Amino acid sequence: MIYVFYNNDPLAADQGGGAEHFRALHRALLVSGLPFRLVAARLQDEREAPQVEYVSRGAGFLRFWLGCWRWFWKNRHHLREDDVFHFHRNYAAWPKYVLAPRRGRVVLTYHVVTGQVLAGALGPLARPVRRVMLFFERRAVRRADVLVCVSERIREELARTVDPAFARALVLPAGFDDSLFRARPPRPPAPQQAQRLLFVGRISHVKNVPLAVAVLEELYRRGHTGFTLTIAGQGEGARDLLRRIDRSPARTAIRWLGRVPHDRMPELYAAHGIVLVTSRAEASPTVVKEALAALRPVVTTDVGDVRLWVEEGETGFVRPAEAGALADAVLEAARLVREGRIRPSRKLAALGERDFMAPVLELYRGLRAS
Repeated sequence: MIYVFYNNDPLAADQGGGAEHFRALHRALLVSGLPFRLVAARLQDEREAPQVEYVSRGAGFLRFWLGCWRWFWKNRHHLREDDVFHFHRNYAAWPKYVLAPRRGRVVLTYHVVTGQVLAGALGPLARPVRRVMLFFERRAVRRADVLVCVSERIREELARTVDPAFARALVLPAGFDDSLFRARPPRPPAPQQAQRLLFVGRISHVKNVPLAVAVLEELYRRGHTGFTLTIAGQGEGARDLLRRIDRSPARTAIRWLGRVPHDRMPELYAAHGIVLVTSRAEASPTVVKEALAALRPVVTTDVGDVRLWVEEGETGFVRPAEAGALADAVLEAARLVREGRIRPSRKLAALGERDFMAPVLELYRGLRAS
């Protein structure tokens, strides 16, 4: 049996890389012929699936972690030596290590460099907490049979800051569902959309939404007052962002939609000309792949594997996390749109969801056989 543990919901229609990756795993396993079960956090009440078992409700990691302990206690006598346990957070593996130490093989997947979310939440207080977490994380990593990182940059950073064992980690990009964009082939943005910016992502410290607002303000400061910014997402930074928008000189040009269901993303991209990514850190951001699939140029900070996907000056621009540098790139992207020079991504065209998921399924099969 393949058990996948993820503090997310494969049946939820949320946007975001984590949710999309879990959905992609679910779709791939459904047609793989492999026996599987997804151990998840419930984020919606409308859908059920026989292979999905919820152990917590909401996105809080502590509830999910406690739910994993209950799950392993309840199932510890039924687990087999040929089972595969795939954890998408290192802390989630500890219930298995403690309650079923000799059963099955362990895969740990890393989507981000650990400690970044903690630093955003606690600031300087994060350091002593992080030292304690590292003690347990290094032991979790050394007990794993396979380590997976979703980008080469993440792998290198983890090998440097967490454990040299990451030097042997596999690099497998996060899943991406291109079917939404193939069902209705997208068209390049019209010239009049050149000044419509779109930000998609969780309202959090890591996504750095205030920088997107600062980019719009910089454009206004230079006299480019025709630009607008649409923000799609929700999260723990919502109150701070509301205050930031309220005091912005460009506030009348900012529209915040909140959470947008994933199946509505193609029409959201179609209504805008440029996608803006201002993250402090990423792994393999889904929003970049979706934007390229929607034929929208991307202006992004230099995070994760964005350089793997963005063809500089043709399908997007990678710049430092500074309002001025990003505003310069927005003006270049707007020129591409006005001049009708947007073309499909050569890099993305070579990969569909099956290509992303095939190595993961082969990994499962190999571990079960061994």
